[in-house]
Amino acid sequence: MANSLLVLAVAIATLFLTYGGSVNGCVVNIQNNCPFQVTGCSQTQTQDIAQYNLAAGGSAAVDLGGACSWPAAVVYASVTGQCAVSGQPAAATDRNLANLAEFTIGANGLDTYDLSNVNAYTIGLAINPSNSGCTSISCTIGDISGFCQPPNQLVTQPSSSQSCINTDGTNGIGPTDGTRQFKNACPTSYSYNFDDLTSTFTCATGTDYTVVFCP
Repeated sequence: MANSLLVLAVAIATLFLTYGGSVNGCVVNIQNNCPFQVTGCSQTQTQDIAQYNLAAGGSAAVDLGGACSWPAAVVYASVTGQCAVSGQPAAATDRNLANLAEFTIGANGLDTYDLSNVNAYTIGLAINPSNSGCTSISCTIGDISGFCQPPNQLVTQPSSSQSCINTDGTNGIGPTDGTRQFKNACPTSYSYNFDDLTSTFTCATGTDYTVVFCP
């Protein structure tokens, strides 16, 4: 019996290490590698927005449990420090000013994920799957004010947080001079809303993911 229990314990430990701390998988970790606090936000479909006040080096986890389902989900950083409108927990304050980590987890056994600058860019962002056979993706623009040239628009908050608004990202007309600024800076991220060919990635359901601010 003792030997059987030892074998079982080793098997469980192996699964734990292989899948990044979750035996069942389906955990999205949100990691702040920035040297400052980040207000992280997550939302799936039109449900209430979750807020994570992450100190430098801090992290939070979205555990999807056995259902392994997270449709039309996003993770992003709030530039105002408040994810949802007061009294309207499903309404975002500033998602339109942020770049997004986007997920659809659990669709027929296959997850899709991407990074999107379709609305704007405000912070370095990465998605790292626990499955070594899946692609890690990252987008970092070091000097936002220098990068953000017309027709795109620079927005600076009272807190000094900056966003570069992708003015053509959602207009549906395909690549423009404005969207190409984003694509040249981050070739594996969405730069406009039909930029699928080089910007969408897949992985088997059951994989854990880590979304990193300031990768």
